[in-house]
Amino acid sequence: MEGKDWEASFSSEDEADYAVDDDEEFHLTGSGPKLQFRVGSSKARWVTELGMAQVEVKRGKLWTTTGIVRSGKTYCFIEEALYLSEIGELQIMGSEDDDVVIPLKDLYEKVAEEKSGCCWENYEVYRYLKGLGYILSRHGVPWTSKDAAAISTPSGEQESVCAGECTEAKDDVTKLLGDMQLCDARAVFDVYLPNSRFKKSCPGEPSFVACFSGDSPPSKEDVKALQSRVTAPLMFCHIAQGRVSFFSFSSIDLLVLP
Repeated sequence: MEGKDWEASFSSEDEADYAVDDDEEFHLTGSGPKLQFRVGSSKARWVTELGMAQVEVKRGKLWTTTGIVRSGKTYCFIEEALYLSEIGELQIMGSEDDDVVIPLKDLYEKVAEEKSGCCWENYEVYRYLKGLGYILSRHGVPWTSKDAAAISTPSGEQESVCAGECTEAKDDVTKLLGDMQLCDARAVFDVYLPNSRFKKSCPGEPSFVACFSGDSPPSKEDVKALQSRVTAPLMFCHIAQGRVSFFSFSSIDLLVLP
């Protein structure tokens, strides 16, 4: 078993162009962080039925590595939306008739409720790796799909964005999401090395897949079952006192009693 512990930093070339400036930092108040957006920040609208945000205005290079594209539209998962809001790059509005920006407190609550396919552990890992400059996507969810007319809700059901077409594409994604939960150890994020030439249409194989196994190390059976379905190296995440560590298993040796 091997372990790695990386320090978070916003020093990568991919993130440097849209990290928060010194004079645009968040000011803490008694009610929590206060949103301060950069001039020309992107805008999105939260879609409750999907548990995702639909991007309406895209600005900056960050969208080359953030969000999935379906039928020409870009959608953000809750972890992406919250992260971009924290660094002041994305304003998220509520319903169609409401142009009021959703405060960070409400976005945190959406993560805490775990109804949008993301829990706090997942988000801590996402934020940590994004801070290091890595490119992340939810495991097994394609960045783009030429024939896809539907996107997945957190429950694995489908919401059509194209008048109910592409039933076959729906079934494929539903099956894929179901396969992700076959054992206690679960794959969460596909992680790619920082790459200024990254393309959603041709992302290649991830550098590794970030996995969780609960509060205890994964069993030998779970590791084998997960590895049989994932071609990329597995990195198991552990969070303790706000510190994120990663462990990989190159071999598993069992003690032999005399």
